[in-house]
Amino acid sequence: MNLVGELVLARNQVLQFTTSSSDNGFLATTQRLNLITTELQESVMKTRMQPISNVWSKLPRVVRDLSQSLGKKIRVEMDGKDTELDKTVLEAIKDPLTHIVRNACDHGIETPEIRAQRGKPAEGVLALRAFHEGGQVIIQISDDGGGIDIERVKRKAVSSGMITQEQASRMSEREASMLIFAAGLTTATVVTNVSGRGVGMDVVRSNIEKTGGQVDLQNRGLEGLTIRIKIPLTLAIIPALVVVTGEERFAIPQVSLLELVRLEREAARKGIEMIEGSPVYRLRGALLPLVYLDGELGLAQRAKGEEAVNIVVLQADDRHFGLVVDRICDTEEIVVKPLGKLLKGLTAFAGATIMGDGKVALILDVMGLAQRAHVISETRERASGAASAATSASESAKRRLLLFSVGGGQRMAAALEEAARLEEFAADQIESSGQQRVVQYRDEILPLISLAEHFGYEEADAPGRGLSVVVVREGERSYGLVVERILDIVEQELKVQRRSQRAGLLGTAVIGGKVTDLLDTAAVVKRFANACETHAV
Repeated sequence: MNLVGELVLARNQVLQFTTSSSDNGFLATTQRLNLITTELQESVMKTRMQPISNVWSKLPRVVRDLSQSLGKKIRVEMDGKDTELDKTVLEAIKDPLTHIVRNACDHGIETPEIRAQRGKPAEGVLALRAFHEGGQVIIQISDDGGGIDIERVKRKAVSSGMITQEQASRMSEREASMLIFAAGLTTATVVTNVSGRGVGMDVVRSNIEKTGGQVDLQNRGLEGLTIRIKIPLTLAIIPALVVVTGEERFAIPQVSLLELVRLEREAARKGIEMIEGSPVYRLRGALLPLVYLDGELGLAQRAKGEEAVNIVVLQADDRHFGLVVDRICDTEEIVVKPLGKLLKGLTAFAGATIMGDGKVALILDVMGLAQRAHVISETRERASGAASAATSASESAKRRLLLFSVGGGQRMAAALEEAARLEEFAADQIESSGQQRVVQYRDEILPLISLAEHFGYEEADAPGRGLSVVVVREGERSYGLVVERILDIVEQELKVQRRSQRAGLLGTAVIGGKVTDLLDTAAVVKRFANACETHAV
């Protein structure tokens, strides 16, 4: 593995010379070297990969022992046991997974008597599911227990001094449920050998984040709880964006990267505002906190506002912030070298790498940088409560909506979180499967659903014209909603003026001063899937 890492570094160094060379023979040879190195790297990485069943295999016995000691009936279901992860990542998540499973058995799933009172089967179900998504592995731990008692968590957080009563009253349900990850917060009334053993959910979260992963949860009330863990496939060789600040190069792991924004001189002067002494940029209506990398790391700072501003939009935990850098270079496959013991305390850096010219570049720790710049405080849940308190009730009701036109200018909107991606497909990419239009998309066949056809509008279909497509996911499958044109992304309080009886529409609202139909994405996809099954029969 180390030798392949060195080979990747040598490959990057050779590729640097291709930009200034016009020798076709040399270019062809370097491309061949690049291809062979990439294939060799993938082969060696596979030897480090192990199925997640190596960790999961011990969990059924843990659940069986716990169910007997707690007097409960619990069945374990596993899906995706063959999903492979790097050995080092598997070792890192083994203990957090075990703790989450123990918590689900102790706090989540009720006793047979309580389940009978709630109309549930006596036997509870703990479901483990793993699958690949976007170059990462998603692990979901779901139970059909009692979920999180939001009010009880709020009361405990207030009594512990983590948040005030006013902050608790303004918290959304999701923000309140995320309080269980706060250090020292427990809702266990009795300390047993199962719960209250000195390892809280805050430790689980920090261990997962050390691997570059993220943890989130979905509370379904009395229907149960789902904890979703997103982790990288490997920690050894990762894609990263190389940026320059103060004549120093830094690498930003691509898993934390959302988008790049460049402001030219006039836009740079007017676009960046100051709120209570902190710079922010209004990105599509939402305020994006800005962190100047040179100032944060104590590098030589250039005069602000004189030139174009480059903003790297990053995600730390569930918050977004903009990192302002002098120059953005390119994305590269980098070999992660751990920092020495003396440098372990530097929270802004996750490691180092050797660039193509032989010089060392530090890898930025996005989470540590956000905490250092006070974008996210060390006790993130407390900051979350404070932010919630500062947000008015009307703002909390705002929705981010994707606006588009269908069938000759008919305006429609859908919740932005339902759109996985926005794509443009050329006419020659569109193929047919039976009576259905499809495209090859990210190693799968993407069915195309014409919204104009679905709602009976006349489709503006010019010969040779490509398609604007909103990619949505429903369960395990992706679907492409064909629209006429993407109009905008807006954020506003949504008031449905008139409910719709048409299948596939939630109703009508005034968005951006114009009457707009609200799309029911799930209903459209379901109707399409049923029609496909009927045709297949």
